[in-house]
Amino acid sequence: MPQLVNRGMMESAFPPKKVVRVREDGLPACLHESAHVILTDVGLPDDRASFFAIDGALFEGETPNSFRRCAELSYFSAYKNMPNGWENWLVIGEIFYDCVVLDPVSGIVYCLPDGEYRADPLNQSLDSFVYFVYLLELERPNYDFTVSDEIPDSEGVAVFLRERMIRVDPLPFEGVEPSWSEVFDWEAEDAPRMPAWDVVLSNVYESIG
Repeated sequence: MPQLVNRGMMESAFPPKKVVRVREDGLPACLHESAHVILTDVGLPDDRASFFAIDGALFEGETPNSFRRCAELSYFSAYKNMPNGWENWLVIGEIFYDCVVLDPVSGIVYCLPDGEYRADPLNQSLDSFVYFVYLLELERPNYDFTVSDEIPDSEGVAVFLRERMIRVDPLPFEGVEPSWSEVFDWEAEDAPRMPAWDVVLSNVYESIG
């Protein structure tokens, strides 16, 4: 599959100074090729306005440092029945307090839901993860009152974004109804926890500001 996002796209959506790239010596020797390209060339956004917050460990010292491993998480011992080798996954950042981590071998991005000690697949690759972040930033003027005086249709923007995300990476949305679904009640007492990307899109749907 062709690469979804490149350096030019990221720097068109985010200020170039807020796009962080990682040195080779800050990466593990066995790193999936697609993830390597994203981390060393395309970059991750370091923008407080973004739904994604990059892990602070990358900013230790004068230049970006190496990623933390999951084994370094303060609540690491609370996790049970996790995939083999998960202790070596890289901590990328967080979305609404949910930890975002990368399996460097498979290239799959996972979410560690806050307070729920398990791993949920978040994206098929770091490429599609960063592409989602890029799309959200590109559409920000259409749902964020802090950058636009008028938001005509944030609901339509959320629907559009979800459809576009599904086309490139259906993994996060498989078997999941959107927050605005009329056939599923996310507020019901027995409803499961809403997955991370649908939480983000719920915020887009309601508009922010």
